[in-house]
Amino acid sequence: MENGSFDTYKMSSRKTASLASGYTTASSAMYQSTLYSQGIVTETLGDRFHQTRLWLRNPEDGTMMGRTPRDWIIYICSILLFLIGLIGISVAFCAIFYWAINWNKPTLQGASSILQTPGMGFRPQPDTKSTLIQCFKGVMETYYHIIDHIEAYAQYYENELQVGDRYMDCSEIRARRTEDLDKVCTFDPMVWGQLCVKQQDFGFDDGQPCVLLKLNKVFDWVPEEYTNETVPDVIRDDWDPDDPWWIHVRCDGDDDSTRENMGDLLYFPEKGFPFKYFPFRNQQGYRSPLVFVRFDNPRPGIILFITCRAYARNIVHDKTEKMGQVSFELIVD
Repeated sequence: MENGSFDTYKMSSRKTASLASGYTTASSAMYQSTLYSQGIVTETLGDRFHQTRLWLRNPEDGTMMGRTPRDWIIYICSILLFLIGLIGISVAFCAIFYWAINWNKPTLQGASSILQTPGMGFRPQPDTKSTLIQCFKGVMETYYHIIDHIEAYAQYYENELQVGDRYMDCSEIRARRTEDLDKVCTFDPMVWGQLCVKQQDFGFDDGQPCVLLKLNKVFDWVPEEYTNETVPDVIRDDWDPDDPWWIHVRCDGDDDSTRENMGDLLYFPEKGFPFKYFPFRNQQGYRSPLVFVRFDNPRPGIILFITCRAYARNIVHDKTEKMGQVSFELIVD
């Protein structure tokens, strides 16, 4: 009695589900019959593999991957011609570029060049993103990397690295050099004196830091000397009318606080950059002249905002364009 009721319930449930979905066994059979009558057959995995083999190679049509051999030859030749043309154009442009560009000197020089006035640089600058020089007096851990940075640059000027036929001794030249401009004047590190040397930790150990200044290279640029009428007041006391062939260097504070606390400054060599090292013409082994500025007694714990300028008649100072000058910050604790 109970089993009969249960079977009746199942049949009733199936019938209810079929009515709810609208899909019955009869409708399924009719659907399959309709597919076959219309030629629509469900593909099997074997059918897919067979179609793939026919796409790769169809012996009836004589095609491979949908193309005849003749079509493939035309297609491949078109691609090769395109690549050959592209490579040919690239080679032609490179040939024109190498023909037009002189690797030993810039195309635009003098008044035609954007570089009319050399800029300046300084060392140490271990962090290229910052212009701050900071050290603690007597604490080597705070300045050993600074010493290494200066020494790595100064080593390039050692005497044993300035030998050969392309170098010449210019120690007797006082004025502007007019001969053998294709050669390089040797730079003697002795002009830096005995204070700004590695043996003295470049002054950082004593709280009297030395900062290295350099003039950036501009091809074929020649400094012009001042006269009595044109020499600026800032260097007039140190300018010698009988020896005007120097690019003088002077550093000063950017504000009253810096000028009050930066103390005395010493320069090595005292007069700056000699004219005899110019012009720069991309000579092999060329060394730009260098100047050390020593802060002899800066007040500890105060940040100093310093700007150093190079002085020659044809040097223009522009802080925005960084022409003829360089700025940095210094703090000694």
